[in-house]
Amino acid sequence: MNKKITTTLSLIGISFTSFISLSAINKAIEKIATSKKLLNSKNKEIYHWRFGNISYSVTGEGKPVLLVHNLKEDSSSIEWSEIIPKLSKTNTVYAIDLLGCGLSDRPDITYTSYMYSQLMNDFIRNIIKKKTSIVTTGKSASFVLDACSINEEVYEELILINPENIRTLHKTPSKRTKTAAFLLKMPSIGTFIYHMITSRNMVAENFEKRYYYDKEQIPEALYDYYYESSHLGGKDSRNLYASLVGRYTNANIIHTLKEINKNIHILAGSEIPDIKTIIKDYQYYNPAIEAEYIDYTKELPQLESPEEILKYINLYLCND
Repeated sequence: MNKKITTTLSLIGISFTSFISLSAINKAIEKIATSKKLLNSKNKEIYHWRFGNISYSVTGEGKPVLLVHNLKEDSSSIEWSEIIPKLSKTNTVYAIDLLGCGLSDRPDITYTSYMYSQLMNDFIRNIIKKKTSIVTTGKSASFVLDACSINEEVYEELILINPENIRTLHKTPSKRTKTAAFLLKMPSIGTFIYHMITSRNMVAENFEKRYYYDKEQIPEALYDYYYESSHLGGKDSRNLYASLVGRYTNANIIHTLKEINKNIHILAGSEIPDIKTIIKDYQYYNPAIEAEYIDYTKELPQLESPEEILKYINLYLCND
């Protein structure tokens, strides 16, 4: 009996030591990732939303445009850093950090597409207070479209940059994805797994394989901005990623595309695999959608080819 007790206590001691070590490693990673403080809150405004504080910037004068970055764990309004200075010469430009991203709060909740649709409509109603055009990227296009379908009268032009595959968005949470999300929410091991997935090397790999077509043109600073963004908030930095993995942020937008009565424009990176098929699916459900392809770019043409993106934004917004 004493031997069993000794063995049990030893296992408990090893587990406790491992837990302490993992916690220490997690804290060290968080400190290193955020040490440069690149995403400075200076000149940022705060919208006190019901699910958490939302960081945003506002510059320029003219018709309002809301820039909405991709819904990813490492994304933030830095995605629009090449667009804001010039677009703000003709428009009032709002650039938001979505809940769970950048300098905004990262509450320990389940993030859903409908929640972000509410954020869009609440932000326009309470902060912008005018009819607004939207420029958005990737997965965020889905909840922007849903938000517009709920409250069409407050939206002008919708510009979608590389919207996510409709078939991917249609996938619902499964037992496997729910289990993965649950594992990621575990305090120490989940945080550690998240840190491995969002290491600086992984950020660099995303830029070189997915975000940019010409990796030689990637500014080194972007790696650090995205790396920092994915680790702000300590252990809460993983909350959005857990919901993305669990597919809780997915939404079937087919009905929305069929019914929405707004001008929708798509700008697509020509070097993204299967991009033409993806765009054809959008146009199948809404034949009025216009699409243009940005040569020699992938997922972030607003960073890789900002002048080309600005050309189309100004065209669609009827800016000089």
